[in-house]
Amino acid sequence: MARKNHGRTRRGTIGALSGAALLLASSACASPPHPNAEGDLILKFGDSFSATHPIGAGGVTPFIDTLQERGDDLGLDVEYFASGQMGKQRDMAALLRSGVIQLGAVSPAYVGTELPLSNVGDLPGLISDACTGADAVLATMQEGGTLFEEELEPRGIRPLWVAVVPHYEAMTAGLPVQDPSDLDGEILRSTGGVADRVVDEVGAAGVSMPLGDLYEAISRKTVAGTLASPASIGSYKLGEVLHYSTEDARLGAFTVTFSISEDVWDMLDDDQRDLLREAGEAAQDGACKAIEEEQAQALKEMRQQGVRIHEITDGERAAWDELAEPVRENWVSDLESTGRPASEVLTEFETALEETRR
Repeated sequence: MARKNHGRTRRGTIGALSGAALLLASSACASPPHPNAEGDLILKFGDSFSATHPIGAGGVTPFIDTLQERGDDLGLDVEYFASGQMGKQRDMAALLRSGVIQLGAVSPAYVGTELPLSNVGDLPGLISDACTGADAVLATMQEGGTLFEEELEPRGIRPLWVAVVPHYEAMTAGLPVQDPSDLDGEILRSTGGVADRVVDEVGAAGVSMPLGDLYEAISRKTVAGTLASPASIGSYKLGEVLHYSTEDARLGAFTVTFSISEDVWDMLDDDQRDLLREAGEAAQDGACKAIEEEQAQALKEMRQQGVRIHEITDGERAAWDELAEPVRENWVSDLESTGRPASEVLTEFETALEETRR
């Protein structure tokens, strides 16, 4: 039976690993998953989301539930470690490779030097909704595609399902923003990866920090604001300190790939693989719908809190589109200069967006 550890710290040895121990474990040789007392293969699953986050509630919960309902009959067991119990988001790719976990939430923005091509879904001006975005990213990451063959497979990562948080906006404490030039010279919190490129393009300085630290940083005027999705800020009460936001600036997205170790995938039989695919389909659909619902609710709550939201007008649209285009072009040229096939990946992703549009 799958075991969940949503709101509490797991007391087992692995769940109690310190940050230093995690780094040591992630540098060790990969170890295979172990069977439980019934002989079922145990898959340890780690992520950084709470049960109330739209990705957790809409995606992770149905994923775990599907495995719980049918895993026993196929010899699979799952131990779930939520809310960063197994490590931070930037640790997940290394934890998968090492065998500390077998399933993990890998965010390309946090491992940009390792998975730069996988940042394609975060580029500005492309994704209009969470469901189409997730479908297109997963399609681009499938076996046989450039992204899988060139970047994911060599690093032992196989995405099972994807969550995309789109609708990135410019949110500030004391600065109304109608045009990208309004952000010139400001200090903005950024998630890293492609978001750093957007911050650079508007002439701002980026500071990398977890979203949970932003409230204090804005209160102390360490940063003027952030690039983020309204769907992500509600649980952090950031509406209390962010007083201005754009709407429909299309400044990018944040991609999370829920992936399995390629070595573990090779150990599974066809029925077990089919189960993981089916669980992933249910999770991806649930997560994207929950993200869109949270987006609408978050905008409503921001307005109720007094946040002044400026919807980008048709006349202002060109300036924001002109911001996105050089970000995409520079992303391609920078990666191509290091021998990575970024142009192919972007073309495949744009094709997938058209083919998967809901």
